[in-house]
Amino acid sequence: MRRSLLRVWLPMAAGLAVGTGDLWAGPYSAGLNDPGNPFDAPVPGFVGRDGDGKVPIDDGNGGTINARNKVNPLFFGWAVGWTAYVRADGQEPYNDPDLALGPVTGDNFDVVSLGDLNSTQIGTGAPPGSLILKFTDALHTAAIRNLPGADFVVFENGLVAAVGTGGAGVGGVFADLAYVEVSSDGVNFARFPSTSLTATAVGPYGTINPTNVRNLAGKHANSAGDSWGTPFDLSDLATDPLVIAGTVDLNNVRFVRVVDIPGDGSRHDSAGHSIYDAWQTTGSGGMDLEAIGAISVPLTFEDWQTWKGLNVDQRGPLADPDGDGVVNAVEYALGLDPLVPDADLLPKARLTGGKLNIHFCRDTRAAQAVVEVLGASDLHGPWQTIARSTSGGDLAAVPPYAPGIQDSSASSIASVGVVRQHDVSAISNQHFLKIVVSLTP
Repeated sequence: MRRSLLRVWLPMAAGLAVGTGDLWAGPYSAGLNDPGNPFDAPVPGFVGRDGDGKVPIDDGNGGTINARNKVNPLFFGWAVGWTAYVRADGQEPYNDPDLALGPVTGDNFDVVSLGDLNSTQIGTGAPPGSLILKFTDALHTAAIRNLPGADFVVFENGLVAAVGTGGAGVGGVFADLAYVEVSSDGVNFARFPSTSLTATAVGPYGTINPTNVRNLAGKHANSAGDSWGTPFDLSDLATDPLVIAGTVDLNNVRFVRVVDIPGDGSRHDSAGHSIYDAWQTTGSGGMDLEAIGAISVPLTFEDWQTWKGLNVDQRGPLADPDGDGVVNAVEYALGLDPLVPDADLLPKARLTGGKLNIHFCRDTRAAQAVVEVLGASDLHGPWQTIARSTSGGDLAAVPPYAPGIQDSSASSIASVGVVRQHDVSAISNQHFLKIVVSLTP
């Protein structure tokens, strides 16, 4: 049986976000916070009242800097295992692939190194370091799927340079870059198309201008108290031959492989440009993988309650653990937090050009949610369903009605799109709108 759980008509609020990408000349995102970049805006590993991307760290006096921050709740999945690890240089430090499992830490020593090929190895065609991480096992069955915006985020331990060490100099990123590939079966991998416009070698301690690089892991800073990851959108692989053939299913990505790039220019991006980064490096040579966070994971209501950490007394579609008047089923469908009072984020109504419309957010990962927009000419009805989304799918008009529907990302981070914001206009003679949320079995 379907239950009507939410009916509101409230005033509207708006927000504005600005970016920092204009500090660099290239078109792609900067190494730290750059929320407005339309290509690959970095995603914070930590969020909270102490600022996006700021990691809780020991202050050396028994306290914690950025103590009010936590791992970004946008991530609903992390690597749960690995199937193949190759370290190119055969060295010992940082060679435990288990360190790449689980949530991001922001600790630049909590990494697994892929090693860096030397010139002799490159000359003989030796394979670079690589690691395959898996996102499903007997206990974790939700694969990554292709939803609006970034679908997963790779965290390396890149560092923004405070002194000039060659390459891009102060403000550049000391980066060990890597290709990123995805697979449904763990055998066949589709590689993300990449861009690297760094013109010349940068040396073993040189930095790159990250705004010249796209779709290569390692271009964002994740160390020294800052935590930003590189987003990857599965839509970029839509024309890959393996995807077209059905060998790689973008709605069933169970494995992600990272492949180190020796930064001497012997490897190339998708357009044939040589790729340069800090080379040759030793110790934690090559790409140092810290974590991979999955955003686009289909969530049953039970999954959502578990990942949100709700205890037995806080569970159930009509429970309201944070006491904000919004029950769990609504929090689930609309991308809210059941443990943080956030009723201010509920749907809001406004008049635009004399026409009523309703503004609200919706989580496209909510696999059991049905979200409907209903309209009526009188507060007492009858109510007509004019738009509907089922199981996280697109919000679409319900015939014979044709309301205006506008859709965009609800996040100030341009690369994140799983939580969508909608504006739905009433049809002729409708003076009231409401949202109704229900759960499918």
